[in-house]
Amino acid sequence: MKSYLSARAIAAMSLAHMPHTESAVIRKARREEWPSRSRAAKGGGREYCVQWLIKHLPRASSDALITGLGAEPAATLPAVTAQRAIAIAAPAAPTADWQRHTADARAAVLLEVTRIAAVVGLNRAIEQVVELAASGELRADLQELVATANARGGRTGSRTLSRTSIFRWRRIYGEQGIAGLTPVAAPASDIPVWGAALLKLYRSPTKKSLAAVMADIPAALPEGVPVPSYDAARRFLQRVSVVDRNRGRHGPNGLLKFKTFKRRSTDGLMPLDVVSADGHTFKADVAHPIHARPFRPEVCAIQDIATRYVFGWSAGLAESSSVVMDTIRNGVEHLGLFGIFYTDNGSGFVADAMTAETTGFLARLGATPKNSIPGRAQARGKIERLQGSLWKRAARQLPTFNGRDMDNEARRKVVKLITKDLKERNGSRFLLSWDEFMDFAAHAVEAYNNRPHRSLPKFRDKETGAMRHMSPAECLAHHRSNGWQPTTLPPEVAADLWRPYEVRTTSRGEVKLPWGRYFSKALEPFGGEKVRVGYDQKDGSRVWVRTLEHGHLICVAMRDANVIPEQPASHVEHALQRRAEGRVKLLTRHMEDAKAEVGPGLIEHKAEVPFNATLDARQKEIEAEWLVPQPEVVEINTRATRFRRALAVEQSLAEGTEVNEEEMRWYRLYSAQPQYRAARAMYEDFGEDALLEA
Repeated sequence: MKSYLSARAIAAMSLAHMPHTESAVIRKARREEWPSRSRAAKGGGREYCVQWLIKHLPRASSDALITGLGAEPAATLPAVTAQRAIAIAAPAAPTADWQRHTADARAAVLLEVTRIAAVVGLNRAIEQVVELAASGELRADLQELVATANARGGRTGSRTLSRTSIFRWRRIYGEQGIAGLTPVAAPASDIPVWGAALLKLYRSPTKKSLAAVMADIPAALPEGVPVPSYDAARRFLQRVSVVDRNRGRHGPNGLLKFKTFKRRSTDGLMPLDVVSADGHTFKADVAHPIHARPFRPEVCAIQDIATRYVFGWSAGLAESSSVVMDTIRNGVEHLGLFGIFYTDNGSGFVADAMTAETTGFLARLGATPKNSIPGRAQARGKIERLQGSLWKRAARQLPTFNGRDMDNEARRKVVKLITKDLKERNGSRFLLSWDEFMDFAAHAVEAYNNRPHRSLPKFRDKETGAMRHMSPAECLAHHRSNGWQPTTLPPEVAADLWRPYEVRTTSRGEVKLPWGRYFSKALEPFGGEKVRVGYDQKDGSRVWVRTLEHGHLICVAMRDANVIPEQPASHVEHALQRRAEGRVKLLTRHMEDAKAEVGPGLIEHKAEVPFNATLDARQKEIEAEWLVPQPEVVEINTRATRFRRALAVEQSLAEGTEVNEEEMRWYRLYSAQPQYRAARAMYEDFGEDALLEA
């Protein structure tokens, strides 16, 4: 291959950035002082050094010059650029960025050597690249890669290339490809002799700082082991993985925030396919409904996962299953039945009243309960996030907010003002009443449902024309517009659905609950069998008894419906009459004995003066006993009075007149007694006068 070219040959190649005529090439060569020699061929003239041209011409011109001379790149080298070589074989092991950059830089240097070697030979090309790299005269893009390719240039980049290194890279590249050019990272040094003691002190649940650990480590090191410096200890901890470094400083659950996790997708879910609920202690004080002193109520909300819509909520004085059940009742009445009920393992969610297979609240709804692993709040991130965006956000609007973010000074002032108000007027202007709090919570839920939610799809707002996220209410409406409709319950079914049910065994027409016995003749065929017993939490006068397997209604049993008096009323009245007659005879005998003891003379001499104070007192006592009304008359009048009272209640109900709650409660209890049924029968047969004559 030619080492020198004439001006005519250079012009004939039509190189970029070069003249295309012989005379113009000669003028350019004289002006730029190209290295040259006399031309020995016929016609004379000058020839110009190809090696110098390749070095100083722009990249496109030098490539075209080499190609025009008939040289091709070596088959073992990839077509790479100086900025970044194109890897044809990835390293087997994971590599860092600096390792990949080093391999690319070495491949670019080898490519440059191969290009020059096509003109001047391999040895001369390597020497030239080494010399130019050392003097900093390589092309700018290649010169920048020298320190990277060397991988040992230090902070100053003073070390450059050597013949040995380039020959070694060519040999490795021919055997292993670009993977062989990747430098091997220095192996991590072994754990220092003081490393175990340092980790033991550092991995403590008290989360001691490294400075505190360094103060304690001298006493923990074995004899003869040097105490490390603070910087050495810090560098050692940085080499330990974040999980291992924090193991012990955090428990198993706390360590989860340093580990990998899985994101749960709601794609494909329809509304009410999966719902979640959670209780929350409201982070602000309100007035207790009984004693008006400040307390923090328990609130519970149920959220649809697909739309983030809160469709049910409730509040109570304390956390209990009744608050959860009322939340579900509110949600089903407001929207509809749901599929999977996903909650934590709180007592309000796992109680038998909620999860029992036959009588459980969820089983009667047709819902499937699912519980997260205890302590894994991350699994219920959506409902946990709701506590902050709904309840905590609402609590911050009140002056009695007592969350962690509340200023302590302001909190103390509010507490003092509330205490002063309670002493002066048995109430405080800073505390919401229970009714006010319920209205406040309802407005907070409504505001949440109508606020854009960043996890919901975006759409173009018709009013503003801007793109924004849907609100939960808008997302639910979108599903409705696409044909989704909730499953609802008829009113007559819903009325029984909210009654708690328990399994009891019947015995001779009776079922027993902790607060009383209930009887119905219809239960007689079911003696000894287990049945479902439902009750109204506000009315204990009756229960609903259903079959255990299918839930068919057997009867409505009344409380103490089979209770009768120990003896018939006529027998009792007759016994009282005989007792009264016996007492009269006994008292008469005592009076006759007392008169006989006094004697006739004394009585005639001082008849107008009481002859004995004791006897006189006894006589007055006897006369007073005769004036006491007979017991049977009182009993008859009381029976008639009660029945008249019941008639008055029945008449008010028939006329549609409102009856107060206390009077209605008395009527329910009285109308379930056998005395009422007996009085009703006599009244219907003989009229009201028969009640007094009976």
